[in-house]
Amino acid sequence: MDHSLNSFSSLCSLLEKNGVKVLPAEVSGVSYRNADAALSFLQNVSLFLHEELIEKISKSWMMDESMSRTTQKSLIVYVRYLDNYEPKTSYYCLLDLDGDGTAQNIVDSISWMWRKDDIDPRKTCWFASDNASTFTGVHNGVVEKLRQKFDAEWIQGSPCAAHTFALVGSQAAYTLTDDNKLGPISPSVSKLESSISKIYNYFSRSSSRQAKLKNWQRFLEQQELRFKRLFDIRWSCIRDSIRPIIENIQPGSQALFIVLEEISSDWTCSNADRESARELRKQLLCDDLLFLIHFHHDLHECVLGPVTKLLQNDDFSYLELMKLINEKKNMLQKWIEQQPPVWGPSLSNYIEASKKNLYGLFKIEPADRKKLSQECFDHIGRLLRELDRRFKKCPLRENLSILFDPNYLKDHKDIVDQPTYGRSELNYVREKYKNLPSFDATAVQAEWELIKIPLAEYLKTSVGQTRKYFWKSFILLKESVNEQFAEQFKNILMLLSVYLLSASNSAECERGFSAANHVQTNGRSRLMIETLDVLLNVRLLLPDDVRSERCQFVASKAFDSWNDYEYKRRYNRTKLLIDIEDDYEPATQKRRPVQKRKIIPSDSNKIQQKKKKTTAIKCANRCGRVIASDDPQQVNAIQCCHQNEFYEWVEDNCSRWLCNTCRIELGVSTDSTSWFCDDCADMHSADEDDDGDK
Repeated sequence: MDHSLNSFSSLCSLLEKNGVKVLPAEVSGVSYRNADAALSFLQNVSLFLHEELIEKISKSWMMDESMSRTTQKSLIVYVRYLDNYEPKTSYYCLLDLDGDGTAQNIVDSISWMWRKDDIDPRKTCWFASDNASTFTGVHNGVVEKLRQKFDAEWIQGSPCAAHTFALVGSQAAYTLTDDNKLGPISPSVSKLESSISKIYNYFSRSSSRQAKLKNWQRFLEQQELRFKRLFDIRWSCIRDSIRPIIENIQPGSQALFIVLEEISSDWTCSNADRESARELRKQLLCDDLLFLIHFHHDLHECVLGPVTKLLQNDDFSYLELMKLINEKKNMLQKWIEQQPPVWGPSLSNYIEASKKNLYGLFKIEPADRKKLSQECFDHIGRLLRELDRRFKKCPLRENLSILFDPNYLKDHKDIVDQPTYGRSELNYVREKYKNLPSFDATAVQAEWELIKIPLAEYLKTSVGQTRKYFWKSFILLKESVNEQFAEQFKNILMLLSVYLLSASNSAECERGFSAANHVQTNGRSRLMIETLDVLLNVRLLLPDDVRSERCQFVASKAFDSWNDYEYKRRYNRTKLLIDIEDDYEPATQKRRPVQKRKIIPSDSNKIQQKKKKTTAIKCANRCGRVIASDDPQQVNAIQCCHQNEFYEWVEDNCSRWLCNTCRIELGVSTDSTSWFCDDCADMHSADEDDDGDK
């Protein structure tokens, strides 16, 4: 899918040379080796994969979308469904918003998608998205409009925790105004990001500088680490950008400072190289920058890094996430509450090692430590404020987790079978979903009391069972001994399905953006949304090897639909010759006459009339003369004898002319019935030979 469809013909030729059997290059005058034929077949593959996914969704009873707008105002949709009580997330489609990214247009596009695929919208319980106000608005967001349109108050928004945490870090970098609004970016953060970018740019643009850095890293017996680029749109990448800098400035492994010192004093280098190395070394050997680098290194390694690592996994516990965030908040509080403050290990070691304005082998320029500490306090305060604002407790998620979270149940397996366990949580959840179709809010209470005892027994024996397959294994075990298990506990299994589909993180959905960037490169940036949707369907829903049974099965099904008699071929109103009726008579297709807009000439702007086309034709003897009806010298010019009544049996009449000069030179009379042009002479000479043989 990464290659252009225009290369399809050359790829087919390459396969034939390697001995692979492919369709003939041309069948009955219709070519199958061009971009249109390739796209036509891929459309059938995409259609089969999409219908297969719809069938899986219809077997479950709810779904969950994660979407975001691209620069082309399109909507990428992912669906989360249950496959035998195992939650899965798959690419669904790409919708064209026609340049309108408002919440109402998004709701209309989603409604059209559901109608087209015959999906019941009232079976939707979760709507996952990033934190854009278009989706999460309280009154006019997409989620609220869907609730109102389909009268489904149980539809719950599910903001992506990874996006939320990224917003926490990025927004904490901005100062606050007097009315608690975002102001300019903090000077300390701006200086830190600028220095990281300068280090990356200095070494990334010169292979000789990179070679010198690697040589010193080998000499100092330290790990070879490359400086990484700091992306503006990815706040979490600052951790990976700071780590190699810290590793190359620590006492005993100061390869970065040594290389800059060497280049600044190397007279074999140009003046510009020496000056840039001298400026960068001077900027890095400042106490304020080193203090901030070590502070942010501790902040990411000890506090933010573990949370980021947890959020990279698509399957994690909501309760464990909230517990981890509370632990990190308490750690930050202790850093700033004590006097003098207790910093992280990296910054504490730096403060201890730089008391004499020396850091390792290099002298540093001192700075006001109290001012630097206050800037760090302010940054931690903004970080705590953002964590409190964006990671509020969700009662629905918390109650569902107490009832169905495998990790929480394993930690409390001794009390699961107690009569009062989960009753208050169940009352909250069943009140939330009391109007859900096919859900009995009264019967679910008895089902919960009955299922707790076998669940407690299973928890004691399933010590090594992973949280992803915990409920799948439990239900399969119970169905093996009780065929009516699903029917007897259908209401509690509905609530279990709600929990399994409640994704706290939609990180897996980001694969769609990566795949779209691979397909829609700069050279293919003009791909239409419909074509891009087809390519994404094949790329994301069919990751199997082309030689696998799965791929062969999909290709076979797609070929059957593509080769079907009723299928509309890639050329409109055109069929293969093998498909037409016996009494078919070919007819020439003519373009519809479209009247162009008439331009009324004015006196001030007269339009120059085009020259009329000449009615003269050239001589068939290729003498170069022109025969015109108003030329008196060409009155005796003659026409090819196909036009004479003597040759009416000829189906295709010829309109070639012989000029008067060539007629005289060739000795042809004006009433001759035997002169033919070159195109017809051979045919009639053959007819005369046949008559002579007879």
